[in-house]
Amino acid sequence: MPSGSVLERQGVRVVQGTPDEALSGPTLFLRLWKVAPPDAPARTLASLSMVRPSGGDYLHKDLIPELETEPMSAIDKAVAIAQRGGVTEIYVNADLAKLARPEPARTL
Repeated sequence: MPSGSVLERQGVRVVQGTPDEALSGPTLFLRLWKVAPPDAPARTLASLSMVRPSGGDYLHKDLIPELETEPMSAIDKAVAIAQRGGVTEIYVNADLAKLARPEPARTL
């Protein structure tokens, strides 16, 4: 997927890149990368994590730390997980260090 592209799969938005605004609810982050060991064909690896706002920060949970897969297969798996968890957005190869911070919860 080219940077900035958006794809809708079964009611879940799949976006290439980092969100511009703070997350308002649970969001999945799919990371895809290639490794090319010496004397072996290149392989595609994927990891999947969920990030949700909590107070003025985020809670981060690794769901799949590392899996060898094809890119579209990884997206399909992430979409299936999103649907089961009620998540509506997945970001691919986002820079989690650049996420905008959520506003702290206000008390009345």
